[in-house]
Amino acid sequence: MQPTHLSSTESPVYDALVIGAGQAGLAMGYYLQQQDKRFLLLDKNKAVGQSWAERYRSLRLFTPAAYCHLPGWPLSSPNGTYPTKDQIATYLQEYARHFQLPVLLNQTVSALTKNGGIFQVQTQQQVFQARQVIIATGPFQTPFVPTFSPAPASGILQLHSSAYQEPGQLPPGKVLVVGAGNSGAQITVELSQTHEVNLSVRKPPRFSSLRKLGKSVFWWATKTGAIFAPPHSFLGKKMLRQTDVIYGRELEQALQKKSITLRPELSRFNVPEALFQDGSNTAFSSIVWCTGFQSDYSWLQVKNALDPGGQPLHQEGISPVAGLFYLGLQWQRSRSSALLLGAGRDAHFLAQRLA
Repeated sequence: MQPTHLSSTESPVYDALVIGAGQAGLAMGYYLQQQDKRFLLLDKNKAVGQSWAERYRSLRLFTPAAYCHLPGWPLSSPNGTYPTKDQIATYLQEYARHFQLPVLLNQTVSALTKNGGIFQVQTQQQVFQARQVIIATGPFQTPFVPTFSPAPASGILQLHSSAYQEPGQLPPGKVLVVGAGNSGAQITVELSQTHEVNLSVRKPPRFSSLRKLGKSVFWWATKTGAIFAPPHSFLGKKMLRQTDVIYGRELEQALQKKSITLRPELSRFNVPEALFQDGSNTAFSSIVWCTGFQSDYSWLQVKNALDPGGQPLHQEGISPVAGLFYLGLQWQRSRSSALLLGAGRDAHFLAQRLA
């Protein structure tokens, strides 16, 4: 059964509207349904799980399947395995279908306003109204690529990690990968099988095995509560100060074998070469920017919803604007907030406040 598609001719005042039907939005929908709310999930994509399905083909989560569940419906993957991006996309589709969540697709929100205690959500098709709105668009919205002057040579192929699919997209020759989060690490190792790869990073990468003392690192993180530590706690502050960990040892082993060249931070381009902070330089045929994403809340036109830098004002997802909430932000309540692992936990917390 497909997620419910509602008629675009209806314009009732909903109890709640959820903007975004990814993992966070679906988890929120589960709890709204438990409360018998009249609600709707709006999503810009053509299908539930599309953002996962479109990611690079070899993507495999570093989180074990046992820690990838949303509330009420387990991921059907053996414990101890690491799901692929397609398995997660299918899981989200099945989740929406199983609970018959009211998802309306192809709805790009262009404006969110508030008038007289009622929110208006404008999409390309119509205006929706609700007493409460939960913004669950997540932290990965607009691909970020740093700008340089002069820019890289015009003949160099440039891809952001969001557009990367497989090594065959890149021409023969030397590749520069900029940035080494977990996706950047996986892409770098994959490209090293077919290309000469240089990896540029600001700080030396830190690595963690996926298992310690016979248990998953996520088993330890949940048993100790570390992954649920609030950002204002001693442990949370310590984790925030640290460089993100790359899970798995594949990149570390490749660096040790010299099959990948580690470079310091990219400084500038002097066509046709790239120059680095240590003064070294070399030319490349292609660049893969694993430089993350920026948020874009230009459509959020509600007073006191955003700080001067355009970022959400909130305390654990609760906005100072009555009836407005956020879900799925990085470190919203803990390290787990932007992961499948934390989506249900944070959604349950907000659902209690909405009630």
